Amino acid sequence: MMRYPTYALALILLLLPCLSVAQNDLSTRAASEQPGNAAAQNLLGVRFASGEGVRQDFAVARQLWGKASELGHSGASYNLGMMYESASGVALDFAEAARWYGLAAEQGEAGASLRLGLLYEKGRGVPKDEARAFKFYRQAAEQGLADGQNALGRLYEMGHGVKQDVAKAQFWYRRAAEQGHVLAQSNYGFLLFAGAMGSAQVVEAYAWISLSAATGNAIAISHRAALELQLTAQQIVAGKARATELQTGIAGGK
Repeated sequence: MMRYPTYALALILLLLPCLSVAQNDLSTRAASEQPGNAAAQNLLGVRFASGEGVRQDFAVARQLWGKASELGHSGASYNLGMMYESASGVALDFAEAARWYGLAAEQGEAGASLRLGLLYEKGRGVPKDEARAFKFYRQAAEQGLADGQNALGRLYEMGHGVKQDVAKAQFWYRRAAEQGHVLAQSNYGFLLFAGAMGSAQVVEAYAWISLSAATGNAIAISHRAALELQLTAQQIVAGKARATELQTGIAGGK
């Protein structure tokens, strides 16, 4: 059975990817009423939360997601966490959000591990605990989530919640950067330049920073301008060519 994207509240919040729904409302409603059909319950909950094809009703969405969560649907548990964190149809409640994210993370939802890590890092709804934030960021990173990889790289770079390790920071920034994560591209390029041992590394650093700058990232644009004052014209040309090569690889999923 096809599993629909779990970041359901993205239709309400611009923080997460949008969900595209293909089935008609009647078939989805019928499927959601079948015992054990957690995926359909989750999807119908998304529709009620977003008002897609039905009158928006967060109470119904919460009920449907609760049923799906009880059946072990990690996306539904995540959606409930996002509902409480964003105060969508319910009172803002970071502690309740953390509870649902914790369940979703146990069910294998990478996005929930990321959100839980953020709550622990900021001390919202849970005691501030950078070591636990590191734990949940690592879970998300190891599941391949680019945001989690970038966050894990940041903690390694700063030495927050874990012993500072620039090499590991570079590793995780690179993993995220290769997925097209704009901030990670800038972060990786900056660390690469800071530890550059030769012209080749300088060119590589410039290439990654240029990739990020091309998206309008203000920090990367500033870094790129500063780098260009230190590079030769030949290095800049080589860096731009390398940036094009990297972008082609990212676009092709390589």
